[in-house]
Amino acid sequence: MKRRPLAFALAAVLLTSWSHGVAAARGDAPFVVTYRCDGERWLAVGYPAFRDARTAAIRLSWKGRTIELAPARAGSGARYLNARANLEWWSKGRGGTLSSLTPNRPLLHGCVEA
Repeated sequence: MKRRPLAFALAAVLLTSWSHGVAAARGDAPFVVTYRCDGERWLAVGYPAFRDARTAAIRLSWKGRTIELAPARAGSGARYLNARANLEWWSKGRGGTLSSLTPNRPLLHGCVEA
């Protein structure tokens, strides 16, 4: 549980950096979701406003770094990639998985909204 306050602090930083000058109406503003993953590991993801979700990058905060991932094609759910960072975030519903691209293996799995 020691990491949970850190995750919320990171989420606040992400939200602050995205929310300046954006309307507060639902769907019009960027938002941050904190995920609890298997092994009691935490991750915060800053998503764009819903209207921009197919074209705007997300900001993922993990292991003390914040990494931007671009939207990618997905058969189901939402998929984001950063080839340079070798990361893929795939979310569906209230859960998601963070994986390395090469080799393709999960880094954080069983992630659910906290």
